[in-house]
Amino acid sequence: MWHMSAVTIKETRKLVLPLDTVVEALVHFDRKSLGPLSRGEVLQADLVVGGEDGDGIDIAVRAPDSSLIDWHHFAFSAIAAAIISFCRSKRIPLPYAGVKSLELTKEGIAFNIENTLNLPQRPEPKEDIAGRPLRYARGYEPHAIRPKNNSEVAV
Repeated sequence: MWHMSAVTIKETRKLVLPLDTVVEALVHFDRKSLGPLSRGEVLQADLVVGGEDGDGIDIAVRAPDSSLIDWHHFAFSAIAAAIISFCRSKRIPLPYAGVKSLELTKEGIAFNIENTLNLPQRPEPKEDIAGRPLRYARGYEPHAIRPKNNSEVAV
């Protein structure tokens, strides 16, 4: 019987976040550093593609006790950090390793994670819990179980 030294798993996740959720993540992340979003009222948010500051999100914020409105630009690096922080605070599991990227979609922003895991394969047991060699009844050995046809699978 052929044995592999490791099992390779390639995992791909795509979290699609609407603009409102991304703005909530940015506000949550900005509160930690007492940034401009935490001190004012968010009035408007727009996705920006090909702007002079690069791709990202522009957010209009009104300062408290003022009618002055400031626009703040958030690049993809700040958006990615905010999304990761937001997911961790909401207990959404994210792998630490893996390639993370953002892309604009019709639904909002897609947070992509690609991760490859190499798990060592467990050796086949040769003895039971008491240390005695394993013995199987004739016809019930693990290698003797065969599916009857192509639509069945031996598990």
